[in-house]
Amino acid sequence: MDIRPHLAAAIAARDSADALAQTESIASFASLVEYRLDLMSSFDLALLARESALPAIFTCRPPHQGGLFKGSADERKAILAQAIEFGVDFIDVEEDILADIASLPRGKTRLIASHHDFQSMPGDWVGIGNRLRDQGADIVKLVGFAANAEDVLPPIAWLAGLDTPGIGIAMGAGGVATRLLAARMPQAFLSFGSASGDGTAPGQVSVEELHRLYGFHAAAQAARCFAALTPWPVPWQAIESLRVTLHSTFAGDENVWLLPIPTSSFGIGILQALQLARIDGVVRLPGVVPDPDLAESGLDPTASAWRICGTLRSNFADHTAPDALVAFWLNQD
Repeated sequence: MDIRPHLAAAIAARDSADALAQTESIASFASLVEYRLDLMSSFDLALLARESALPAIFTCRPPHQGGLFKGSADERKAILAQAIEFGVDFIDVEEDILADIASLPRGKTRLIASHHDFQSMPGDWVGIGNRLRDQGADIVKLVGFAANAEDVLPPIAWLAGLDTPGIGIAMGAGGVATRLLAARMPQAFLSFGSASGDGTAPGQVSVEELHRLYGFHAAAQAARCFAALTPWPVPWQAIESLRVTLHSTFAGDENVWLLPIPTSSFGIGILQALQLARIDGVVRLPGVVPDPDLAESGLDPTASAWRICGTLRSNFADHTAPDALVAFWLNQD
């Protein structure tokens, strides 16, 4: 069964036993796990491949791509080649060894090619992605660092243009929306969270929170999805009130969901990302600053909620009345 986009947990463990225990603890809400071999003091590939409670990505990240593996490129290649021999589901490699790994017989193992920029956003998402794909990648993973909330757009726009599965992420607090909106992108292969509160990349949220609080799987399956732009921390009581109203209004006739998007501001970049992610309507909670340039896209920056699918309309001002807000979203006002 294809359950894409997957909700994947990135595991930072001491050793193989610790990694397997962490995987067991999140197996009820994650569908993939990434074993960061470079973060382990020791590891047993055969044990991890045989005993993992979830399908697994095996990664051995070097320092130039944000990892801690201190060995040579040849040593890295040998580790990943051995993982292939053990029949693992996925391996994640960087461009410096991509062609060599792609030339190996891989059996059932699928090859993820990664490019990370920990300082800024990549300048040419399409060009980098095509280059990695041309060198033999089955799945391309591109990651940048979000300097601000508007940087959520490049990875979402790149994903929207793909005709094969990809992974597009903006790290940092400004990029959290990319991890959430991936649920709404048919082209997204996965979104990453951490196995615990401490992630392996800036801006990660735990997979338990992504599943239980944000409703990643519910958002992925929803026929209609609405977004609430919220400050940190997310005001969960207000979110739950809106969710209850949504579900009571639809009375079970349609699968709907409200997805919280933590952000400091609301500008054209976030608007376009929401539209690409098939979000029907959006509400801006207090603490999220609107960009006056929203007016260029037909939105009134002084409003609190908008319908953003089809014809844009921006005349709803009261975010505190859930019944009226839902009626507005459903064009019943």
